[in-house]
Amino acid sequence: MIPPEEDRLELALRASNEGIWQWRVSDHSVQYSDRVLGFLDCSSDNAPNIFTDIDRCFHENDREHFKRVLEGVLKQDGKELFGVDIRFLKDSGSISWLRIRGACVRDDEGYPLMIAGSIIDISRRKEAELALEEERHLIRMLIENIPNNVYFKDMDSRFVMANQATAEKMGLKNSAELIGKTDHDFFTAQHADKSRRDELEIMLSGHPQESTVERETWVGQEDSYVITTKIPWYDRRGNVKGTFGVTSDVSALVTTQLRLSKVAEELRIRNRIYEEELQLAHDIQRAVLDDEIPDISIQGGHQLSFATKYIPASEMAGDFYEVIPISKTEVGLLICDVMGHGVRSALIVSMLRGLLERERDSARLPEWLLYGLNDGLYRILNKSGITMFATALYMVFDLEAGRINYSSAGHPMPMLKKDGKVSFLKSDQEVVGPALGLLPETPYCGDSLSFDAFNQLYLYTDGIYEAENAHGEQFGREGVSDFIAELEDDMPVQEVIDHLTEMVGEYCGGNGYGDDVCMLGVELAGVRG
Repeated sequence: MIPPEEDRLELALRASNEGIWQWRVSDHSVQYSDRVLGFLDCSSDNAPNIFTDIDRCFHENDREHFKRVLEGVLKQDGKELFGVDIRFLKDSGSISWLRIRGACVRDDEGYPLMIAGSIIDISRRKEAELALEEERHLIRMLIENIPNNVYFKDMDSRFVMANQATAEKMGLKNSAELIGKTDHDFFTAQHADKSRRDELEIMLSGHPQESTVERETWVGQEDSYVITTKIPWYDRRGNVKGTFGVTSDVSALVTTQLRLSKVAEELRIRNRIYEEELQLAHDIQRAVLDDEIPDISIQGGHQLSFATKYIPASEMAGDFYEVIPISKTEVGLLICDVMGHGVRSALIVSMLRGLLERERDSARLPEWLLYGLNDGLYRILNKSGITMFATALYMVFDLEAGRINYSSAGHPMPMLKKDGKVSFLKSDQEVVGPALGLLPETPYCGDSLSFDAFNQLYLYTDGIYEAENAHGEQFGREGVSDFIAELEDDMPVQEVIDHLTEMVGEYCGGNGYGDDVCMLGVELAGVRG
């Protein structure tokens, strides 16, 4: 049975997560659907009129734009459609991005009678756009501020992008003048022809040309020497688009063989030092992790045993865990996953470890510990202009009370195993708050869990379930829970984790996990006499 038209509209709005509004221009009365009231974080009794109370409702940097767009609709025979993306100021002090769209109904003389339309919360999309914009800005800053020549060429070896250093080398004022030109516009035919042959071979074979010393012969000026690296340039679908090159002028270095040898040796030493420093940082990262967490117990009561697994995807990892002794009968477990991996993520890990030491006094209260970590990390990242974040889950095991207190900052909830059945921890409370470092002064909520709810408990990061096989298929959270459920109930948690990671490794084949893997297992040994 096909639902009535109004029901179909409601279904469509629900599917798109949009709400509707209506504003009568004559008496300034406004009506919002329940979904819009949710976006505005208010009730129908205290809902503002976003079209008349602009200064109260919107961010100061967006108000003039909103007024201009609205004026364009309200004037006689003005625009029929109204549309803005704007930051809304909630009474709680937080900010959300709203996409507001509407259409105008006019009288016979062209004056507006009513405007009606829809609103949708696009905060997550805006956050993603801003993060992507920041990444692009960082990459462009890097390219423009390194002394090397960096450039992209298309399939015909024409320049499509280059940094300022490359343009200046070619005798041009800016990189825009270089677009569309080839090496034949600057070098002798002999050198330009060789460069073209090299680039064709790179594009056909897929093999890069790495750190090759080349002699550049120019038209009307002295020869120069460069170290060139060229690699195939692929689009996101894996199709060859051209070549990507980096060259460094080493003319002064080849004036004598002795100086060239000396510089080459210096470069080898620097590379070795860099590798040694990375290895040292890797070893330090591993050293601060507790590979073996001692069992804790209470006389005549509960006993907990712990297991760990840590498999970094590179020398510098973004996943880590921390064991926080609180008292003889209390221990805190923190598991954290920093955005990405590598040196940047490792630096955030170091920051979080430092902040964690500062927040030790809040170790008994998960929601307050996460609040402190978030506030400290946000201040550091905001001051440095970096957009990064970390998810975290913190649990306090209280043997005397026989309960776990916990809170999450955007981190997946742990798995519980009880009498052969595996489930994901669920709470009636809003215990999963925003990831660390995204928003200032973010409150977090907590909840508790009785020891009666589990025999084994597993904390993990996304590297274990987002691991992919050769077809790009993820192992999945359900795959992890099903695998654990099939194992014998009396199998120790360390063996469970070892079997699981081995199984997922085989699932990935030769591709590796693709991300850091971090797991913590907790086993409740029962009540001792």
